[in-house]
Amino acid sequence: EVKEKGLLSIKHLAGSHSEVLLPRLHDVCWAVTSEVTNLRSKVSYSAIVTLGELFVALKKDMDPEVDEVVWVLFRMVRNSPEFVQKAATQTLGIMVENVTPARAMTALIDSGVRSRHVQVRKCAAELLLSLMEKIGVTELAGTARAERLAQAAGTLAQDCHKDTR
Repeated sequence: EVKEKGLLSIKHLAGSHSEVLLPRLHDVCWAVTSEVTNLRSKVSYSAIVTLGELFVALKKDMDPEVDEVVWVLFRMVRNSPEFVQKAATQTLGIMVENVTPARAMTALIDSGVRSRHVQVRKCAAELLLSLMEKIGVTELAGTARAERLAQAAGTLAQDCHKDTR
């Protein structure tokens, strides 16, 4: 209960007084992501939702935290009850919408496309597709990111799982 109240407080701070969190953002994100893997699924769910609120409220200020958060959320996608998986997938979608596209793409490719788990690769493929639609093909054309995305798309297109392809 104490952890859930703390996570709720962080959500409220992010929504109404985000400037309070900014100087210690790394520490706050570390504390929240450490609760994502809590064995109590209720606490884990609350931490995942709190991360989504942080992405919504702080947007591009969350860029430095993306790699660690994506790694932990993908871990929950592959190894959790269904409602926690759904929350992790939704929070990853929120992350894609709110952080710098290049940062999101790098984290998704590094943590998702290379995963051994089908659920994680499927989720990464869906998020990369939505990210590419958000950025637009013309914006990507001719950049170094386009080459990396093309390699990831090639890997996903050859995946043994049909939903990932």
